[in-house]
Amino acid sequence: MLTNLSMPEATIHPSKGADDQMKMPGEETMEKINMKTKNETDKQNPTTTVLVADKSGHSTLQLTKQETISMVEEQGNSWVFADGRMLDAAGLGEADWNAIGTVQLVPGLVGGDDEIRVAVQIANHTGHSTVLMTQSEAVATAIDTANSWIFIDGQMVDTAVLAAADWAQVKTMQIMPQLIGGAHAGLQNLLIVGAGGIGSTLLDLLAPAASRCNLNCRITMMDDDLVEANNLGHQRFGNSEVGMLKVDALAQRHNTYPGIEVVARGEALRKADQLAEYDVVVVAVDRPEPRALVHNSDKPWLDLRCRGDGWMLLDSNTDSTIISQLSPPHEPTSCQLKGALEAGNIEFGFAAVAAAGAQWLLQHMRLVMGATTTTPMAQMNSLTMGPLPLPAPMTVRPSSDQTSQSSEVSA
Repeated sequence: MLTNLSMPEATIHPSKGADDQMKMPGEETMEKINMKTKNETDKQNPTTTVLVADKSGHSTLQLTKQETISMVEEQGNSWVFADGRMLDAAGLGEADWNAIGTVQLVPGLVGGDDEIRVAVQIANHTGHSTVLMTQSEAVATAIDTANSWIFIDGQMVDTAVLAAADWAQVKTMQIMPQLIGGAHAGLQNLLIVGAGGIGSTLLDLLAPAASRCNLNCRITMMDDDLVEANNLGHQRFGNSEVGMLKVDALAQRHNTYPGIEVVARGEALRKADQLAEYDVVVVAVDRPEPRALVHNSDKPWLDLRCRGDGWMLLDSNTDSTIISQLSPPHEPTSCQLKGALEAGNIEFGFAAVAAAGAQWLLQHMRLVMGATTTTPMAQMNSLTMGPLPLPAPMTVRPSSDQTSQSSEVSA
């Protein structure tokens, strides 16, 4: 007797459509499995909206991260913006694709030819500027700028290395005056304006570290304030120093490290010529007048700020429009929030920014001595809330007349 090997009949459900009625047992289960697999794949490779502008016009695509990176690499000279922020291919690869809303790919707006241009930061007697340059333009500028140092991606180079560099791989370039020479060759001359919470902590960190690393330097502390009892706890002073000039107390305490000379200058910064003799200037007072004098100087400078647990580091390489947005006129203020000390609360933004400042200064001194390193970038942080975004650079910069007028008022 033959066994019936035919497939079982599909069950007919009057309420279902014809396609559903023809499904065999197990088909619905397979569809669910396939759908689940697809959903899991979509989660692992999420897509986002990518707006593309090219020679054919504009298009809107839904792409995964890898598809977007591939498109960027294929287009070559395109600029990439993620939620309004410019990124390079590496930054795009690190982005959280689940969090990105919109990505834009637009042709690089650097001129009418395809020659690669790099943003070159130039410091000279007129101040600081950033210029997009081709490699030949950068070499010519470096040759014309006598007694200057050249840095490519944080490494000091000469003009021969600059001329031979792969310009497509260069991210940053700086041309700045040499910071050693004359009577103090090998001895770097630093000025720290402000001996409060930031300045005193900065000196505490920098002096022993520079000595240990054989980075001989003269560190001048400039401040006309006296140590008061209410400074204790968040500024680096003790009971025995109450009533002393802050700079005198710090100089006495730190003039013990080999190769380090700490000079007390018991005065406030009021005129630009007070900065003349220094190689690097740090401003660590929260008053707009001395800050403007430092910003307008032709020297490498560092601006350290804090309020409560929040802190900010800006330097002479920071985009000038960002500096302008973050430096409005204001009343002098303390690094501790108003009423915090009375409430029994001290916050340590001053210590965090002093540590960042010490890192910047030590690496800057190492750069001057020919080491391959880089300094921390401009940044803003909260010890509690984490990194905070700096404002975006403004596309419209002040005119030269406005800049000159601002400098005259500040001085």
